[in-house]
Amino acid sequence: MRPENYTAQTREILASYSTGKIYRISRVSRGFANINFIAETDTGRYLVRFCRKQSLENIEKEVLLMQVLQKHNFPTAYPLPDRTGKVIHPATPFPVMVYPFLSGKQPQPLDEEIRQVAEALARLHTIPPDKVPQKKNSIDPARCFSLITRHESGRCANNELIAMWVECFRKAEPCLSKELPIGLIHGDLFPDNTLFDNRNLVAILDFEEFAIDTYLFDIGMAMNGFCLTDNIPDKRKIDLFLSSYEPIRPLVPAEKACLDAYIIWTALGMACWHIRDCLHQEKPEQKKRIRELILMACNQANPSKP
Repeated sequence: MRPENYTAQTREILASYSTGKIYRISRVSRGFANINFIAETDTGRYLVRFCRKQSLENIEKEVLLMQVLQKHNFPTAYPLPDRTGKVIHPATPFPVMVYPFLSGKQPQPLDEEIRQVAEALARLHTIPPDKVPQKKNSIDPARCFSLITRHESGRCANNELIAMWVECFRKAEPCLSKELPIGLIHGDLFPDNTLFDNRNLVAILDFEEFAIDTYLFDIGMAMNGFCLTDNIPDKRKIDLFLSSYEPIRPLVPAEKACLDAYIIWTALGMACWHIRDCLHQEKPEQKKRIRELILMACNQANPSKP
């Protein structure tokens, strides 16, 4: 669909909400999974999210999760109901959700930001998993390995990058079958899924990849987002993250033993997510992001290599 058609559709959708008179609608450039617009009205600013990737079943589960998070006063953006009380608008070609637009910006991962993200993630991990919808992690080791080894060179990544992916995956693989504590995970905790205002955490956003999986997956993912220096995992930042996380939920010995493996795996898993998405519809900067993630994983797997 053309951008102007999305703009017209956004106007039609917001007519079903109590969001006021629309002054301006603009496209949000960031993000790979959804198509987002900001609507400025006489009552405020709203984010209109066209859910491009998720199935309706998973979007419904996300809505149920939001209800649980709200009971725990978790800092995130909560979707607004329309005038009939529905949160998911059944638009074509993609379902739509509308949120209040929260003020803030993507942080630089400095010490204070790392501390607050680690504490918030630990709080998330204390929510009883039996209270939230059951959903599998879309980033699965077997599925990713199958996709990578069947990948056509040059489509989204060249043979050199694919070989690096496989080499680094083999180093992480022994830990991926170990029994580790599991529960609710965000699944995609990078800086671009957080908002800070004056260095204070406003919200952790985009729970569409939430799942029931090992907590270490979330920790490794967040460390890849917040604990790097020059795309290389930074031990001082990792130690700071853990010193803020563990007073709320201490890691068990098996988690500590497998932490490095999960830092590798989560970067490789995200590269796989982008390759799978790229095969359907490549978006600007996606090949560059795939390369960054694979190199990130291999910098952890081979710390002595330049």
